[in-house]
Amino acid sequence: MLRSLTAGIVLAFAGSRANIARTILSCAGVVIGVGALIVVVMASDFGQRYAVAYSEIQGGLPATLEVVVDDDVTDRGALEEDLRRSGGEQVSLYQMPSDTIQIRSGDATVPDVDFLGVDAELGDIRRLDVARGRWFAEEDTESLAPVLVVNESLASQLSDVTRVQIGQGQWVDARVVGVVADTNLDFAWQTAYLLRSPATEEMLFASAGAQAPSDDVHTTYVVRLDPEHPGIGEFGEGFARTLSSAGWRWGVDSPEAISSYRVDSADLLVEPLRYMTWGLLGIAFITLGTGLLGVLNVGLVTVRERRRELATYRALGASRFTLFVAVVMEAVVVAFVAGVIALAGCWALAALGSAVITELGLVPPGVDVRVPANGVLLGLGSASGVGLLAGIIPAARALRASVVAGLRE
Repeated sequence: MLRSLTAGIVLAFAGSRANIARTILSCAGVVIGVGALIVVVMASDFGQRYAVAYSEIQGGLPATLEVVVDDDVTDRGALEEDLRRSGGEQVSLYQMPSDTIQIRSGDATVPDVDFLGVDAELGDIRRLDVARGRWFAEEDTESLAPVLVVNESLASQLSDVTRVQIGQGQWVDARVVGVVADTNLDFAWQTAYLLRSPATEEMLFASAGAQAPSDDVHTTYVVRLDPEHPGIGEFGEGFARTLSSAGWRWGVDSPEAISSYRVDSADLLVEPLRYMTWGLLGIAFITLGTGLLGVLNVGLVTVRERRRELATYRALGASRFTLFVAVVMEAVVVAFVAGVIALAGCWALAALGSAVITELGLVPPGVDVRVPANGVLLGLGSASGVGLLAGIIPAARALRASVVAGLRE
């Protein structure tokens, strides 16, 4: 049997080389169908990775909540303890300053800069790509001067990032320890992250004598939970109900003043992408089915034209199984070659697309267009399957043909 199988494969390759034009014609439909399948898998993979990166940059890693207290918090330390007791694995302040903060380098003040008061743990909650320097460290909280991390757009406007001052009416020297990469997903064009420390406490929170009206008082944190935490349900609203039971410890008696909601959106984005992918795969399989019919039609024509050749093989002692394998394998070889051509085209398309979107800065760092491993397996596997299915009917017809009638042609 092994000898017959080997002989059949040899005859299949010989037949493919002998009919180059017919082989190319058979390939065309399969190339389009397999290419469509691989492109759909590529698009799905890219879309899911983009959605995850978008969520991690814009909101945070999976199971990240934003917790807002719309009231005067009398003990922020107690609030942060309760955020962790309620299930927070990482907790960071996420506070807009009580008043506008200005920034300058030398005598040039940079306008339109958004400041955000944060803790060092934000680096464990949100995806932040540091282009130069570093993100905040815990020892920075002991600095006597305010400590900043700025984005590249703001850094380019500062004449010297080593000589920076910030202030709300009175300038103080500040330290810039890092620069994060710009992305199209930044919450502002020019952004400065201000580390919460004793040196910045008054900038971030209004003093008791200058407290804003109660309707404008709020304190905001971002909290990352375990993805299995029950507070993740209902878009994160359940976490606020759990937290409100301890509100008296930090001066908030009204449960309505405490709200929480999920800011990571990967799950919401990936689910529609999954359904869209299934729909596009259905269309691609229909296209591949058209290619299967093309290979099948060419196979039937080939068997009819090669009846004398096949009959001669039989007369010379070739077994039925050898001829069956030869006809089927010829279709498989043709389809597999078509799959390889489609895969090569998709790799070229992925390289071109990745270069363009990276150059234009349309995607977050680390997100590129690629052909995933499951796309390669699906493409080559479906191509081989099409060849196998398309070769069975012509092979069966070849076996039913009379040897005597074939030799007389």
